Amino acid sequence: MTLRTVRRIPLGAAISQLYGYIYCMLLSNMLVDMPLFGGALYLCGEAVVVACFVFGRRGRALLPGYARGWIAALSLLLTAIAVLITGLYPATLESGKTWVLFTSVILCICVDAVTTWVIRRGEGAGGLSKAALAAGVGIPLAASAGMAAVLVVNLGAGDGWPLAGAYALMVCIRVWFALRRTDDREAAAADETAPERITGIHAYRSMEWISLLLVAAVELTVAVMYALLATNQEWLLGAIAVAVACTVIPAEAGAWILHRLERKGNKDPTWLLACGLILWLLGVVLCSRMLKDGHLEYGWVYCYLAICTVGSTLSLTGLGRIEQLMPEAMTAAGQKVPAGYWRLRIANWDLARLIGDLAALGVLTVFCFVNGKDLPRDMATLAARFRPVMLLPLLLVIIGAMISVYLFPLSRRYIGKVHELNSLRETGGENPALQRQVEHAVTEKYRQPWMSRVLTIIFGLYYRHRVLHADRIEPDSSNPLVFLCNHGEIYGPIVCKLYIPVPVRAWTTAEMMFDQKDVTEYLFENTFGKMTFLPRAIRRLLARFVSWLSVNVMTQIECIPVYRDSPMKLRDTVRQSLEALEAGDNLLIFPESTDRKYEREGIGSISPGFLMMAEAYWKKMGRKMRMLPTYVNREKRTISFGYTITYEPENGFHAEEDRIVAEVEKQILELAEE
Repeated sequence: MTLRTVRRIPLGAAISQLYGYIYCMLLSNMLVDMPLFGGALYLCGEAVVVACFVFGRRGRALLPGYARGWIAALSLLLTAIAVLITGLYPATLESGKTWVLFTSVILCICVDAVTTWVIRRGEGAGGLSKAALAAGVGIPLAASAGMAAVLVVNLGAGDGWPLAGAYALMVCIRVWFALRRTDDREAAAADETAPERITGIHAYRSMEWISLLLVAAVELTVAVMYALLATNQEWLLGAIAVAVACTVIPAEAGAWILHRLERKGNKDPTWLLACGLILWLLGVVLCSRMLKDGHLEYGWVYCYLAICTVGSTLSLTGLGRIEQLMPEAMTAAGQKVPAGYWRLRIANWDLARLIGDLAALGVLTVFCFVNGKDLPRDMATLAARFRPVMLLPLLLVIIGAMISVYLFPLSRRYIGKVHELNSLRETGGENPALQRQVEHAVTEKYRQPWMSRVLTIIFGLYYRHRVLHADRIEPDSSNPLVFLCNHGEIYGPIVCKLYIPVPVRAWTTAEMMFDQKDVTEYLFENTFGKMTFLPRAIRRLLARFVSWLSVNVMTQIECIPVYRDSPMKLRDTVRQSLEALEAGDNLLIFPESTDRKYEREGIGSISPGFLMMAEAYWKKMGRKMRMLPTYVNREKRTISFGYTITYEPENGFHAEEDRIVAEVEKQILELAEE
C-alpha cells in the first residue's frame, strides 16, 4: 500500500464529486435558470448511490457498531429530501426543459456509479482485468455521446457542444480517480474475506472519527461554498478552474512535502492535517463574516473558496498518510490487523460522504423551498438571502474534526517508535520497554503534546538562542544519552526543551506534575506568593493558571517525576528512567543541589543521586550509561554541549561518582567561559 494510493481514496471521491456538482449547477442555470436546483438534484442522486453502497447487504456489515443504528434515520431523511427535490419542487417549474435537466443529472450520476462498480468488480490481486478496463472506459464514452445528443438537440449547437465537452472532461476526471484506486491490491484481495471487528484500539477509533468528520466536511464545503457562485454562468466556469487548481496542486504538494520529510526522519503527518484544518476554518469564518455584512464580491468569494479547498485538500492528504500508518501501528502494538481492513475503511469513507451529502442537501433544500422559483440570480439578491447560519453545519463539523485531531495519539515521536519496533522485529529482536510504550499510545487514551507544541512556538519567539557544538551529540536508540544541564531557575528547562536537537524526557519535581491543587499551593508558596507588588487575588489566579498549564504540559511531554524528599519514592524515579532508557528515550536531568538558589552563571554543587541510575542501568541492561554535559548561557543566549562521559562500572561506584561529578562540573564551567 503506497502513500499515493491511500491518500487518493478519500480525496478522489470528494474532488471528483466537486466537478460534477459544479457542472450540474451550470447546466441547470442554462436550462431552467435555477443553478442551485441542479446542484441539489446532483447531490440527491449522489447520496442515493452512496446510500446503496452503505446500506446494502455487504456494506451494512462493514459499518462500525455505532453507525449501524443510524441506518433508519438516515434512510428516512434521504427519502424525504429526495421526494421534495425530485417530486414536489419541479411541479413549481413551468419550463419544459426540466426533464432534460433530470436526464442530464441522471446520466452524470449513473455513469459514475456504473463505472466505479465495474472497476471495483474487476479488481484483483493481478490488477484490473481487461474486460473491466474496457467497460470502465467504454461506458463513459458512450454516455458522453448520449449527453452530447441530448444537449445539442435541446440547447442547439452553440451551447450544447461546449457543455457536452465539459461533461466529457468531468467523466474523464471521474474515471481517472476510479482507475487510480485500482493500485490498492490489498483492498482488492480483502474483498473475498469476511471483515473482522476492530475493538479496544483507541488510535483506530480516533482515526475513524477524524476520517468521518473530515470527509463529511469536504462534502459540505463543496455544496455550500460553491453554491455562492451559482448565480452566474461565467463564474461557475471559473469555479471549475479554482477547484482543479486548489485540489490537485495542493494534493501533489502535500504528498511531496510528506515524502521529503519522511526521508529526513519526520514521519508525522498530523501537523499537515492540523494546518489544513486551521486554513479551512479560516476560509469559512472569513466567508461567514462577508455574508454577515450583507454583500458578496466574486473576487473575495474565490479567495475564500480557494483557502477552504486548499485547507481541505491538505487535511485529506495528511489523513491518507495516517490511514496508511494505522496497520503498522496496530502490528507494533501487538494487535492483529483484521481481515478486510481496507474494506472497513472504504465503508467509513462512504458513510462520511453520505452524512456530508445529507447535511448539504438539508441546507440547499431549505434555501430552495424558502425562495421557491424566485431563486437568486445576481450577487445582490444572493447576498440578501444567503444567511451565515447556512455555514454553521460546516463550522461545527470542522471544529469537531479539529478536536478529533487533538485527541489522536500518534505523535511524531511515537510514529518513529512504531517504525523502530517493527524494524527490530523484522531482524528477530525484541524490546519489551518499547513494546509497552507503543501499546500504551496505540490502545489507550494517550494524547499528543499539542499544548507543548504551542508553547514551544510562543517561547521560541522570545528565547532565541544559538546552539553550539551540536555535532558532539551522538544519538543511539540502543544506548540513549543523559543530558546534564545547569538549571538557572526556569530558564534552563525552557531553553533545553526548545533547542536540544533530539527528543528528551526530563526529570521534573513531582510537586509540579500531579494534583492541580497541590501544584497551585506549591507555586503560590515558592513563586507567586512572593510577588507582593500584585494583589493577592491576582497572584492566586496566576498560580492556578500556571498549575493547570504545568500539570497538562508535564503529562503530555512525559516528564519523569522526581521525589526529592522521599528516598522510597525515588526508587520509582529510577525505575521509570531505566524503562525510558531501555525504550530508547534520551533523558534530561538538572543535577544541581536544591539546598540553595540556583546559580545564574556556571553551575552550583552537583548532587550525585542520578548516578544510582547508571549503576542500575549497567546491572539490568549491561550497558554503560552515556552522559553529556550541557550549558545554557543566559547572558550570551547560547546552549552548548560538552563531550560524552561514559560510566565505567569496573572502576567501582564511588570512584565513578567522584570522577563523573568532577568531570561534569569541569566541562560545564569550560562551556560557561566560551
